[in-house]
Amino acid sequence: MSEQDLTTTFHLTTLHTPTPARILRLHGELDYAAGPRLRRALSDEIAARPPLLVLDLSDLLFCDSSGLNELLRARRNRHDVPLVLAAPGPQFRRLLKVTQTDQVFVITDTVPAALAYHELDTPSNPGHPARSPTTGQPHPPP
Repeated sequence: MSEQDLTTTFHLTTLHTPTPARILRLHGELDYAAGPRLRRALSDEIAARPPLLVLDLSDLLFCDSSGLNELLRARRNRHDVPLVLAAPGPQFRRLLKVTQTDQVFVITDTVPAALAYHELDTPSNPGHPARSPTTGQPHPPP
């Protein structure tokens, strides 16, 4: 079985918006087989140095520890590009909570909330206290 056969349940879509932010929607199952494709896509997006990179997880059905590791790698290698996880489903939220990585990512309930969250950090409001748009709890810097 080839890598292509193993990754047919995962794909990525770049969403275009009127803002300079980049939105990458993840579809299907993010597991070991899908990791290399996600790594390449995230690397390409980060290399473009957008003012914000939002990962829309609303269509992500499953993510295992290797998929989470790819997201952690992207966060580590993001070169100051703010990275926000938007609209994670229940399974992914549980994975984040169990691994305590919900404390290292900025997480929003929706893509518009992710875009609004980034807009809080403006020249007129530098270094705003990073707070979750849904819980009001502090988040790590994006």
